[in-house]
Amino acid sequence: MFFCDNIERFFRHAIITCVLYKGIDKYKIIDKKDFDEDAITNYDNAINFLFRNLRLEYKIETAGPREEILEIPQEALREAVINAISHRDYNEKGANIQIDIFDDRVEITNPGGLVSAIKKEEFGKKSISRNPLLFSLFKRADLVEKVGSGINRIRMAIKNAGLPAPVFEFTNFFTVTFQRPSALQLTPQVTPQVTPQVKLTELEQKIFMEIKTNPKISREGLSKILNISKDTIKEYLERLREKGYIKRIGKTSAGHWKVLA
Repeated sequence: MFFCDNIERFFRHAIITCVLYKGIDKYKIIDKKDFDEDAITNYDNAINFLFRNLRLEYKIETAGPREEILEIPQEALREAVINAISHRDYNEKGANIQIDIFDDRVEITNPGGLVSAIKKEEFGKKSISRNPLLFSLFKRADLVEKVGSGINRIRMAIKNAGLPAPVFEFTNFFTVTFQRPSALQLTPQVTPQVTPQVKLTELEQKIFMEIKTNPKISREGLSKILNISKDTIKEYLERLREKGYIKRIGKTSAGHWKVLA
């Protein structure tokens, strides 16, 4: 799992599936990726998918550079993903690790509930690894600690961010759910002299900057530059319109974008 270039050659079910939905249910898919490389690369790709599709808030002080803050703390997301990879039941061949992003929440699910040696009331207090060798290798990569503190770090990071406590569920699957903050909670802490640019995901920012550079760029052009489907580009352009960042002037290929923000 750590040293192959295609994890499906050995474990067909060891891939990580990441999905971005429009709305609060699994009806309309905006983007979907299956990551099937080695365990470390899959972890990195899953984290990048989350960072790319969650909003950034900019905190600007009078002195020093601006600070970029993800709407859900990075530490909590990293711990949740690494726990899903380290503790999933690899004997269960009917499901993958699943990361789902909805308008109101993020769900990270892996096959296998609590390890049988841990009671529900001991959850977060004791740590027993289902996959000790795998867990040990992640520790050597400085991604986990063998002290059973991952759950508490998730809880503390969310608490410090002022967000609702994460919800942990364990049946035949283990799921952690993070509530995304409301638009009011995303209001940045800035000095009055600075006009903030907020509520854009990393991908929205990339599209916005391409349009700012070339107002005549087409959906096809954006698709080629960013290596994203034209349908996804269309969805994100609509988001930028709704947020008041861009406006389309003319409806034909001869039209262009007007940058408003």
